[in-house]
Amino acid sequence: MKRKNDKIKILYLVTELKTGGVKTLILGLVKKLDRKKFEPVVVSITPIAEIGKKIEEEGVKVLSLSANFKYIRYSPLIVLRLISIINKEKPEILHSHIFSADFLGRIIGKFCKVPIIISTIHNEKFGREFYEKLLKYTEKFCDMTTIVSQNVAKVMVEKKVVSEGRFRVIYNGIELNSFNLDKDLMRKKIRSELNLKENQKVLISVGRLTEQKGYPCLIEAFNNLIKKYPDLALIILGEGEDREKLEREVKIKNLKENISFLRNKDNVPEYLAASDVFVSSSLWEGLPLSILEAMASRLPVIATQVGGVPEIIKEGETGFLVEPKNSKALAEKIGYLLSLPQEERKKVGEKGRKLVEEKFTLDKMVKSYENLYEEFCTKRNNTK
Repeated sequence: MKRKNDKIKILYLVTELKTGGVKTLILGLVKKLDRKKFEPVVVSITPIAEIGKKIEEEGVKVLSLSANFKYIRYSPLIVLRLISIINKEKPEILHSHIFSADFLGRIIGKFCKVPIIISTIHNEKFGREFYEKLLKYTEKFCDMTTIVSQNVAKVMVEKKVVSEGRFRVIYNGIELNSFNLDKDLMRKKIRSELNLKENQKVLISVGRLTEQKGYPCLIEAFNNLIKKYPDLALIILGEGEDREKLEREVKIKNLKENISFLRNKDNVPEYLAASDVFVSSSLWEGLPLSILEAMASRLPVIATQVGGVPEIIKEGETGFLVEPKNSKALAEKIGYLLSLPQEERKKVGEKGRKLVEEKFTLDKMVKSYENLYEEFCTKRNNTK
């Protein structure tokens, strides 16, 4: 199908547009997409949130199916709204992200005869085994599944969520320019705002306050370190349903003076620049943007060995790995890193930054998706 302006229209279907890694990735993708070749439209199953507004600021149309609760995401009304949007927009490609959007997009996309359907799997775990079965049975409705890391792809093949030869690994990428900050200036600014001392050791973690991120393990590890490092501070940036539970745990352990929950922030790079060590305690992952962002900030990283994380972190070189749910091992690794001379920590941070520059930039990711879109459009046109 050729359009009058010869642009390929892509309808991006996503479950929600609240602040988070996947949604930030979609923002970067549509922002960098070559508008001379492609015309993006973003559709959120739930109401348009903060990331949706940022996408609109980039001149991209953002629509919503207005599903307010999980149990109505697949209601007849929501299905009809999506059918109406697809029939009106007439996209050449429907590209879905996150389970609900993948499941709905495959079925409705096929029903509406969208020429090319692409799904992206961002995580090694969907929350319920039933979800994996739904994606397995609807795989035949999509032309290609992209997966954000080799390790996650391996898991998906083993679980038969995807078939050999019907997926492609495309690594996540970030915009490096956002992390080229004056670290000394940001250190003074942010630490002044948080009443932290200039020489105080500061850990930082970024991610939604949910079970996936394993924050209880991080809090326990921090509690094990506080006797040796009484001035140690931990900044946690993010929002989520576990906030009250985590704050209660911090209070019980008498760590309120040391651990700060700062909600979502638009200036995450500034907080990273003001910190000494980045810690990720996730129980499962895909390819976390938060770790890539920390590495882009030249921060030494300690992370759990889950999902695609081992593809970013090489032990002792670009960061350090521990097993998930092991607070003792996490505390020992943090203590080891804090005990290293500053120059040694700096070397790890520099190697991490170099790796991101080589393999995980937003430009590389967007180019990979553009090549995929053009490949399938060319293949389709040649078979007409």
